Amino acid sequence: KTGGFEQLLTTEDTWMTARLADFYGAESEKIDGFQKVRFQPEHRAGIVSHPFLLSGYAYQKTSSPIHRGVFLSRGILGRALPSPPESVAPTPPDLAPDLTTRERVALQTSPAMCNNCHQMINSLGFVLEEFDATGRFRTTEKEKAIDATGVYRQRDGSLVEFRGAKELAAFLVKSQETHRSFSRQLFHHLVQQPVLSYGPETLNQLTQFFADHQFDMKHLMVQIAVVSATQADQPTAVDTVAK
Repeated sequence: KTGGFEQLLTTEDTWMTARLADFYGAESEKIDGFQKVRFQPEHRAGIVSHPFLLSGYAYQKTSSPIHRGVFLSRGILGRALPSPPESVAPTPPDLAPDLTTRERVALQTSPAMCNNCHQMINSLGFVLEEFDATGRFRTTEKEKAIDATGVYRQRDGSLVEFRGAKELAAFLVKSQETHRSFSRQLFHHLVQQPVLSYGPETLNQLTQFFADHQFDMKHLMVQIAVVSATQADQPTAVDTVAK
């Protein structure tokens, strides 16, 4: 858990008040104010199962595998997703009262024009279906057992299968795609410039530096500062093309 990166994705603790702990089913005894609590370690792991994230990527009354899947695809794994070919309104739950959220989303995105992207988006989002619209753990929906299985096709073409947030987080923390995406997004956040503008190899070098330093986020932040300062005046591939 050096540097916090592994902890970010796999921690079994979170910060709550007694009221929040009661609502989410966490251990609430002896909670005084806002403090760290052990949070359903058999079901949850790190940021991907944090109630704030889960409720933020959901509708008012139902979960949203699409919103959660897009976040995992773009925000965690760094995959590029094109805009939808056309605007499609989600099917309201009231119009499909017998279908679970997973069944309804699968039906809605089954057309070929949707499936190219949603095959990845849905499958990642479905892994978090054990959590409702507010981020509370559940085992059933519409009196049916929750299916929280999913697969992910990596950039090298290999398939990874997982069930639930813990298996998903265990994959993400070891995935080079996650390491690369984190390095790219941290660079953009700190420097406010795309990493490509600092050279075509900079992202690869930062990702390797991150791994070489046991995924210590503080070390990576310092290295990003060094790179942005020392390479700021050097011509890049982007500059050369522009000229």
